[in-house]
Amino acid sequence: MNTHHPDNRAWEAAMSRDFDARVRDLHEAPLDLTVVKGRARRIRRNRRAAVAGGVLGVAAVVTPIGVLAGGGDTDSRQPDFAPEPTEQVSGPDYVIDRVWHQADGDVVALPDRDYTNMVLWDDQLVATAYSGEVFSTADVISGEGEVVDSFETTWSPVVDEAGATLAWVGVDGSVTVAWDGGEAVLGTVDLGAAGEGIAWEATAVTGGPDCDAADSACTVYVDNNSGGRPLAFRADGTSDNPVPGALSYKDATEDGRVTVMDEITDFETCSGVYDLAAGDHVWRGCEFQAWQVSPDGDHVAGLPSYFDGLGPTSISVLDAATGEETGRWAADGAFVADWAWTADGRLAFTAYDGARWHLYAMAPDGEVEELAPALSGNEMDSPFRLIHR
Repeated sequence: MNTHHPDNRAWEAAMSRDFDARVRDLHEAPLDLTVVKGRARRIRRNRRAAVAGGVLGVAAVVTPIGVLAGGGDTDSRQPDFAPEPTEQVSGPDYVIDRVWHQADGDVVALPDRDYTNMVLWDDQLVATAYSGEVFSTADVISGEGEVVDSFETTWSPVVDEAGATLAWVGVDGSVTVAWDGGEAVLGTVDLGAAGEGIAWEATAVTGGPDCDAADSACTVYVDNNSGGRPLAFRADGTSDNPVPGALSYKDATEDGRVTVMDEITDFETCSGVYDLAAGDHVWRGCEFQAWQVSPDGDHVAGLPSYFDGLGPTSISVLDAATGEETGRWAADGAFVADWAWTADGRLAFTAYDGARWHLYAMAPDGEVEELAPALSGNEMDSPFRLIHR
């Protein structure tokens, strides 16, 4: 790799600032997995530059928890391997080699941009690409592959259960929602000093699609990746942290349940499902991290309570009512890079086995199906991009 490429120099500078800020946080506030993971996700957009400069090795010593976990991002150049031809299969929407493979079997060519995170909104693809040292640009792409709109955002937007309401944090700190025919700002957050990492990002939205009226139930959940408490912003102009002690929100449902992390130590994360109407946990535990809720509301994606390295070595399906594990995938020497629920209620995920990348889908009972031919590559660049719903 050419570490003198101008993009790499810019990334190395940005990452150095981020890790300097993290070291300062060690003296100012407890450093938890939420903070590390939130920042690491941005850093992974060009982690090749960091590896070349030895930055990540230093970071692993400073924060030996959850570094570089979560969604599989890419850098601004093509991978070092040529993707093998793949057959179209049924399953989740995903992207490979700038081709959008839709769940109904159609394929659509995408613009020539290196998109990292993607969601489906009103039958359109909202694809996020790195656009500077900190923030991103989201392109709204039609079903025919045309960019019909673009906007700046701190990180990838999120959609509600119906896929009708889109929410994001703008680069001016505005907590914004959009739907077919409208857009509204529900409040603002302080993004902090530019260049020191992304302080806030949207994690869930409920109550849409029309979020313009004061009596709307529209609510956007945003996480604070600088170590502060998360917030929920409502259409009536109010905002608070609706779950006592919450450190991070991962998902929210229309029936008033949220997956929430509320205790994070060096080697353990405690989380669960909280019922906002009842004002109490449906369940809570420290064996798994509770993430996205399935489309039918019956299951939750679960990650190990603690993991480090490039990602978790297992992924589970949990009963949403009890927190009990109903299915698990794990493999020696492998890690999971990204995960998302499919429309038919399976948990899709990408995994690297040490030589090849795989796209799997796991049913709630643990049955696993490989959805596409495995692709050779290195651990830093997944050829698959899952599209989140």
